[in-house]
This record gives sequence, structure tokens and C-alpha cells, in this order.
Amino acid sequence: MNFLLPIGRSVYNALDFKLVQNVNNPFRGVRSANFQVAYSLSKFINPGGANPNPQPSNFQQGSDQDFVIGAADNANPLRYMGPSTLDRTHQLSFGGSFGLPWGFQTGVIAHFYSPLSTPLVVPNSNLGGGEIFRTDFTGDGTTQDYIPGTKNGAFMRKVSVAGLTNVINTYNHTFAGQPTPAGQVLITNNLFTASELFSAGGVAPTLPTPVAGAVGLAWLKDVDLSLSWKYKIKERVTIAPGISFFNAFNFANFDLPPNVLSPYIAQTVGNIGATTYSGTQNVRVGAGTGVYGLGAPRVAEFNLKITF
Repeated sequence: MNFLLPIGRSVYNALDFKLVQNVNNPFRGVRSANFQVAYSLSKFINPGGANPNPQPSNFQQGSDQDFVIGAADNANPLRYMGPSTLDRTHQLSFGGSFGLPWGFQTGVIAHFYSPLSTPLVVPNSNLGGGEIFRTDFTGDGTTQDYIPGTKNGAFMRKVSVAGLTNVINTYNHTFAGQPTPAGQVLITNNLFTASELFSAGGVAPTLPTPVAGAVGLAWLKDVDLSLSWKYKIKERVTIAPGISFFNAFNFANFDLPPNVLSPYIAQTVGNIGATTYSGTQNVRVGAGTGVYGLGAPRVAEFNLKITF
């Protein structure tokens, strides 16, 4: 029987600013204007965790607040407390609407968000049973642990793209080829020697260093524009045709949860350290199935509103 215990912790802190201004006749040709600017400097931390369904991996990227997530460390659930995979440090949004002559009205809404964070995970070795001897670095029974010395959300926060090579090299020099706590128990009880564990593949794996031109998670950029015209027929009927452009400048956006670069350090395109810009198409924001999606490729929408 599985028990879901409230032993995790999530903390969100933010400094929020919002400026709103309404102006009549701000300048020639504009009858009225409304401006809004909002900025959030925030930090959202939690201990990360594992997906209860371990296939294809035990990490649930960008969904750690949606459903049940198991602890990343069973012995100490708060061991890896760090930036959430939904954390964005900077979020800037601004917009406005402008009343123009002859019944025209135009508007703009823009969003610029800094990149998400993600942990750095040592992937499953795919060598069969006994994974605790290869990727369990804390001895708690969970495998595919974070790189020792790093926390949840370390990449794109404490570890930059440029610094990833040093982190991996340090791991390979210190941990790769060495027994994990489970392996050390076997050695302590004279069941295996360190060399025998190494020969049997029961030691921590070596991680590949990043490829040249490897990228990190990306900023979100989006600007929407609209133009409408209002015409009144007698006293009761008003028609207002219009057109809107979502992502008007057609910014290429990437890494919207859950479709983001994989946190597993492996030599596969789509994973951290193995993906260059040319390989990011699998995490590029697509058109989806709706008319409007934040960060999706440019879309034009024609509309007609009739009030009577």
C-alpha cells in the first residue's frame, strides 16, 4: 500500500511591481491611452522529486506542482531543496490600448520571461539490475540522483552553460568509477572488493562532457498586437471588426513545460549538454491545437463583434 504524506515543501517569494496609467489626449492623433507595466522578481524553490511512474524516466520536468511527486531522496526529502522547474527569476509584462480617430482602437501585450531552471541528473546506466550501485549517491534507495553537490534547479541558476563542463569534469574526477554507498556496504562486509565492483559494472558511471555549442534553457518572448474599428448603427447596434497578431514578431520560443531540455546528462540530442541550437526543434514551442498559445509561432486572428 502506498501512502501519500505531506512531507515536501514549496516556497514562493516575489517582489512585484505594477504601474497603471490612463491618459486622455496623450499626443496628437490619440484620443485616449491606457498603459500597464508589471514586473516580478521571484524565487520558487522546492526539493524536486520523482514521478511515481518511472517510465521512461523518474523525473517529471515542469510538472512538480500538478500532481503527486515522490521525494528525490527518501531518507531526507528536503536534501535537494532548490529552484523549482517552474521557477522564473524575472517576469516582465507590459501592454496598452490606444483610442484613435474614426473609431479605431489598437492594443499591445508583451511578455519577456527569463529561463526556467532544471536539475542535473545522472541517468540510468541501462545495465540491468543493481542500479543502486551506480546512480544512488545518498544510499536512500532512489536511483538517477542529481550530480553530487548540486541541488534541484541547479542548471541555469548556480550552474551556467559555460560552467557545465567544470561540474561534469569534477564529478568524473571525484565520483565516476567509485562505489556508491550501496557498493561501499559490500566492500565493508568483505563481499566484494572495489576492483571486483568495478569489473562487474557496480560503480558510478562516467558522464559525457558537453558538446561544442551546447545551449541552455531559453527566454520566453512574446508580443501581441491588435487593431479594431467600432461603428455604431443608430442607437442599439454596434459592429466592431478587428484583427489580432499573436507573437507578431514571430519570436522562436523554446522550453515551455513539460517540453523542455531533458535534465539527464547523456549523449542524446534533447538532453542538457548534448543539444546545440540546431537540435532544439524538439523543444520549440509549436502551434498546438488552439488559436492562441503563449510563445507559439505567429498567428493572425480575424474577429467580428456585434453588440445589440
